[in-house]
Amino acid sequence: MRMRHIEIFHAVYTCGSVTKASEILNVSQPSVSKVLSHAEAQLGYRLFDRSGGRMVPTLEADKLYEHVDRLFEKIGTVRRVAQNLRSIGDDAIRLASTPALGVNLVPEMVASFLSDYPGTYFELETLHFEEIVNALRESRIDIAIAFDPPKQAEIQTTPIASGQFVLIKPTKLKLPSMQSIKLSQLQNLPFVRLNNRGPLGQLLDSYLDSADASLDVVAATETYQIAHALVSRGIGVSIVDEITAKSNSSPDVEAIPLRSPLSFDVCAVQSSHSRSSKTTDIFLSHAKLVAEKLLAL
Repeated sequence: MRMRHIEIFHAVYTCGSVTKASEILNVSQPSVSKVLSHAEAQLGYRLFDRSGGRMVPTLEADKLYEHVDRLFEKIGTVRRVAQNLRSIGDDAIRLASTPALGVNLVPEMVASFLSDYPGTYFELETLHFEEIVNALRESRIDIAIAFDPPKQAEIQTTPIASGQFVLIKPTKLKLPSMQSIKLSQLQNLPFVRLNNRGPLGQLLDSYLDSADASLDVVAATETYQIAHALVSRGIGVSIVDEITAKSNSSPDVEAIPLRSPLSFDVCAVQSSHSRSSKTTDIFLSHAKLVAEKLLAL
């Protein structure tokens, strides 16, 4: 099949009619019908049964469409990459972060950097880690800040700071020890748990499972700020990263260290296939200093 055959086939299959396919492709109906007939003649079998203006895919068309649709997904990726590669200036940084780091840490990095380099332009996004990987693949972003990203061949990670998980509790809740907490002391308390969809949630899940902690889970969330908000409203206690605890300071919530420490890394994430600009490299060094300062508080 030629590329034009594939394009017409994909349009007719997804639209279900020659009329709609011609509208989408902005060509005449006779042209669509002619190309489709030529493709069928070349293949030696029908792709569609004509029924009252509808194009009913044959069994062969269904099998062929699976491969054609994957091809169109790749073509769409190529188009997005080509568009994203348009330069937005040497003094521009397209920066993404996971939601928890986008509340306080990344804005602090940007504000501090702009104070020293006022001519820089930023484009900011908050994305989950899977979305960050896709954005790097499509050259939509230059760099991202994320928690403990899993290793992948096409992704380059640079640790910029390390932190600890902490227990957060309503201020009014009194515990036997306020210096540090053992998981066994949480067994009778309502607990807000982070789900394991992200790297940090998976790390915490393994920690809780290895401790064989029997917790009374009353809510689960993948958003650390929501966990903090629930605790501030007296729903229960939770274990979150210390950046979330520090970024959402509230008189209604207190943070306590864990007796058995659990640490995490904050990393800069970049594509291993693309060279970074000088401005991005300078920002990376600057971001490291800001993260280390925040976590040292």
